[in-house]
Amino acid sequence: MCLALPKPTAPAFVQALRPVAPSPAASELSEPLLLAASASASGSGSSPAPVPVPLPSADATPPAEHHYQVPNAPALSQLPELPNGCEAVAATMLLNWAGLPVTKEEVADALPRGEMPAENADGAFVGGNPEDVFVGNPYKAGYGIYHKPMYATMNQLLPGRFKDITGASFDTLLGVIEAGKPAMIWATEHMDTPYLDLEWQDEEDRLVEWYQPEHALLLTGWDDDYAYMNDPMTGQQEAYALSDFKQVWELMGSQAITLN
Repeated sequence: MCLALPKPTAPAFVQALRPVAPSPAASELSEPLLLAASASASGSGSSPAPVPVPLPSADATPPAEHHYQVPNAPALSQLPELPNGCEAVAATMLLNWAGLPVTKEEVADALPRGEMPAENADGAFVGGNPEDVFVGNPYKAGYGIYHKPMYATMNQLLPGRFKDITGASFDTLLGVIEAGKPAMIWATEHMDTPYLDLEWQDEEDRLVEWYQPEHALLLTGWDDDYAYMNDPMTGQQEAYALSDFKQVWELMGSQAITLN
C-alpha cells in the first residue's frame, strides 16, 4: 500500500544502528616520544632537535568517496491512476529500463489479485496473501504485493531477464547499482520505521502480517551518505539517508529484484 499515512507514535520495533568508534588521529604522538624529544632539547646548547612525527597508519587513511548512479532510469508517478500501485509502477520503471515499452496500467493488470481481508462467517479475518497475489486493487483500495509474485509477473512480460535477490546482503544490493543496474526494492514511504498494521489469515490458514507504510521504489544510485531512488509517490528521484534505507529495507524483508 502506498498512500501516505500518519507516522506512528509507538512503532512495533526499531532496529538500533551500531555506533562506530572514531579512529585515533594519525598525527597523535605517544608520551614516550614527546619525553625523548624534550630530553634531547634540554641536554644540548644547540637548537632543539625536531620532534619526529610517526607516519599515518593504514587504518587512519580516510575512505575513498563513493558515488554510483545508473543512467537513463525513467521516473514514473503512480498518481492519479494507481493510488495503491507503487509496486506496479516500480516494476514498470525497471521493465522500461530493460527495454520493454510497457505501461504501468499494463503491469498492474498483469498482477495476480486476491481479496482484501474481511471477516468471514466464522468470525475469522481472511484475505489474500501478498506472498502470492496483490491484495486488493491497485486502482482503488488495496494493500500490495511482495517479491515472489512480482518476479513471476515480470518474467512473463520479459522472460529470462530478471533476478530475484531477496535475502541478499545490503552490500550485495549496493553492488548491483555499482555494476550499472537498477533494482526494484521494498521499503516504506519516507523511510519511516515500519509498524504492524493488520493481521489476517489467507485461504490456506497462513498468518499474514501487514506492515505500514509499505512502499516499493526503484533504486538507481548511492553514495556514502544517501540512496537515490525513483519514487512512484512523487514521480521523481528522491534522496534518502543511506543508513535509514538500510534499516528499513532489512526490516521489510530485504526484498529486491534486478536484472541478470
